[in-house]
Amino acid sequence: MSKKLSKKIFKKAFERDSDYYIDWLEKSITEEYFHYYEFSKFGNIKEIGNKATSMVYRAKLKNIDHFYVLKSFHGKSFKNVVNEVKLHQKISSHPNIIQFYGATKIKGSE
Repeated sequence: MSKKLSKKIFKKAFERDSDYYIDWLEKSITEEYFHYYEFSKFGNIKEIGNKATSMVYRAKLKNIDHFYVLKSFHGKSFKNVVNEVKLHQKISSHPNIIQFYGATKIKGSE
């Protein structure tokens, strides 16, 4: 098998997997397994951490006096994001783990 053909097959498999995980996220929101927050509803956003595959921010929902942590993934596949959400939901009752409330999407990020 040529290297070019091999890359094409891998790309198709990756896109198919990405579609599955995107569908999983959308279904989880639709069926209210977790909440979707409009990104525009957040204010007072400040970066508090930066790693190779994600950035972490502190933010407040407008008109609510409560801080939330927002994690922005970059360089990670949707599979990794979904696996992190699933893991977080399994251990969210631990007192040393920040509670997972839901997801948002930064406008313009596809």
